[in-house]
Amino acid sequence: MDGRNAQPLWLSSSDGLLHVRAAHANNAVARRFDLWRIPGRKRLALDGPDLALTADLNAQRMRLSLSGALADGAVYTGAAPLTPRLRGQLDAFHAQAQALEGHAPRVDPARAVTRAALLHLRALQALDAAQAGASHRDIAQALFGLEAVVLRWHEDGELRAQVRHLLRRAQGYVTGGYLALAGVPHTTADHPGDEPVR
Repeated sequence: MDGRNAQPLWLSSSDGLLHVRAAHANNAVARRFDLWRIPGRKRLALDGPDLALTADLNAQRMRLSLSGALADGAVYTGAAPLTPRLRGQLDAFHAQAQALEGHAPRVDPARAVTRAALLHLRALQALDAAQAGASHRDIAQALFGLEAVVLRWHEDGELRAQVRHLLRRAQGYVTGGYLALAGVPHTTADHPGDEPVR
């Protein structure tokens, strides 16, 4: 199938998923399962004796483990797996339980783009273009636009200096600077004697 049309569904372990199981009806107000009440684009896949439900809601993805014995309209219960990561997963499980009741999860407001994030993005774009064989002028045109290049591209111009700076910045990411972006502390000192005092 063409890669633009194929939508592979990678199934990982269901240990970290909210498990939705059929339950006995103890009262008249028991929750009843309705697949179509769950918001978003849904996909079901066999996962052993159970079903894996994936629902895409805007940019969020929700995965649930459904019992193979669960029928539409049946009374259900949700079970969270007791794993060491449970505390960190409680908010996600709560949002999934709300989605089972037909409530779309709350979408966090978009964060404003910072100057640093824009520099990181442009540096990586410049590096990709340079590795593909683009000239510095072509990179400037892709990043800043044709009009800016026509007006501001000179032998010792600031636009040319910006492209060189972005490429040096990206090269720094390649040689280990990406660890600082990811928040990973250096485990060894750069020079002997610079080790932290304990």
